[in-house]
Amino acid sequence: SLLEEPADKEWVLLANYTDKTSLRNETAFDMGRNSNLDYTPRTHFVDVVLNGVYNGTYQLCEQLKIAKNRVNVGDDGYMLEIDAKADPEDNTFRIPHIPQPINIKDPDVEVNGEAYTYVVKYLQTVDSVLFCNNFKDPVDGYAKYIDVATFVDWFLINEITKNGDACFYTSCYMNLSRGGKLKMGPLWDFDIAFGNINYNTQCANPVGYWIKNVVWFDRLFQDPAFVRAVKERFEHFYSQKDHFFYEINCNAEYLKYSVIENNNKWNTLYAYTWPNNAILGSYENEVQSMKLWLEKRFEWLNQEFSAM
Repeated sequence: SLLEEPADKEWVLLANYTDKTSLRNETAFDMGRNSNLDYTPRTHFVDVVLNGVYNGTYQLCEQLKIAKNRVNVGDDGYMLEIDAKADPEDNTFRIPHIPQPINIKDPDVEVNGEAYTYVVKYLQTVDSVLFCNNFKDPVDGYAKYIDVATFVDWFLINEITKNGDACFYTSCYMNLSRGGKLKMGPLWDFDIAFGNINYNTQCANPVGYWIKNVVWFDRLFQDPAFVRAVKERFEHFYSQKDHFFYEINCNAEYLKYSVIENNNKWNTLYAYTWPNNAILGSYENEVQSMKLWLEKRFEWLNQEFSAM
């Protein structure tokens, strides 16, 4: 066990190098812990000292994997990632309405073996049913094959944060238990969310949809039942807005001395770091900019969902 979290051999240190607040991943994970997603990685901010040499501020984080205390899909379940950056040697497959490869991240399976065939056929079925004429049918439509609650909450967290990669491009995780429904999650990789992106004006702007335009979600929004579920759950996240900002403030206060040492080591605060929109200087300015962006985002979405 590390820092009183469930014992495991696999952990990662997130550098959060492109995010000068170091708070974007943690804020999204906080939303995940207040959602219907089965699992969100547990994290701790740490200062890393290696062989007596200070190496900066990091985020100790559980590695995504199938395990009882992580992605709990049983001994024969799957963790999948929609991943445009998948390596050629990865176990990937494609389906018609998702433009990027789907990578079987865990477990290792033999291509065209029984385990591989099961998950490929299941995703093909989900895709086919979602785009058939009676996809809205509550018994035989898409709800028979996907866990709607996780799709709603994954959508909302990535839409609220306007996560650039979450347009079914990369780091979009799903999981499947044998005999169960396809679920979205866990959450991962929000360093270019919350407006922290200078090569995508849509994502930089707190106004406008991003994830809603993804083909699967665009189709789901054609079902009034899904729209009602999204509106209801957005009210939950909106009601938690003060909590999210409180956690941002608490984490920023917790990090305020550490980030000074991190800047002394890596010189990030007062220099351009890809893909930041601007050099804002102080840590306080970086945090305030993120908070202002998130406040505008919440209010725009609140107006949009109220009008649906």
